[in-house]
Amino acid sequence: MKVERLIKSTMQREYVFVTGNMDVSVKYFIDEIEKGIKADDAENYSTNLISEMTSYEYFNQNKEFFKILLPMFDLIDEHDLLPSNYFLHSSWGFKQGFSNFSKRHNHIPAGLSGAIALNEHEQTLYFPEIGKELKCEPGNFALFSGFIKHYNKRNTSDDVRYGLSFNLMIK
Repeated sequence: MKVERLIKSTMQREYVFVTGNMDVSVKYFIDEIEKGIKADDAENYSTNLISEMTSYEYFNQNKEFFKILLPMFDLIDEHDLLPSNYFLHSSWGFKQGFSNFSKRHNHIPAGLSGAIALNEHEQTLYFPEIGKELKCEPGNFALFSGFIKHYNKRNTSDDVRYGLSFNLMIK
């Protein structure tokens, strides 16, 4: 094999990144996550989340989850953040205790992904490629292009961090 040129570089790319805060029924979702991480189809410690996690579709049919998604859908539609043929592909909850963390990863092929914090915690969700972060306070959320890499550092406290995540795909 003769390699004449190998280039590994970056180039500008259009992306979406939205942060904000919303009213969330924290107790309801934490209780649901606690149920989901005990279910037979839980994804505990088997994904990019090195922590307990529900199945990837755990909240897909959950009406309370849709109540918090609908305003996001309105925002997406109002600002043309995705083509009109998007749909909820996956939605899950997680529980990160002592030493738990998220590996640096993205959600390709999702068009948009989201993260919603359920409780106050010192862990932060980092988006190093764009220099942004999401503080963990109840109702804080980020809606972002699925290709953006993100992670959080290991939980060094005995306090547990709870959150929700989801992926929107384009048909």
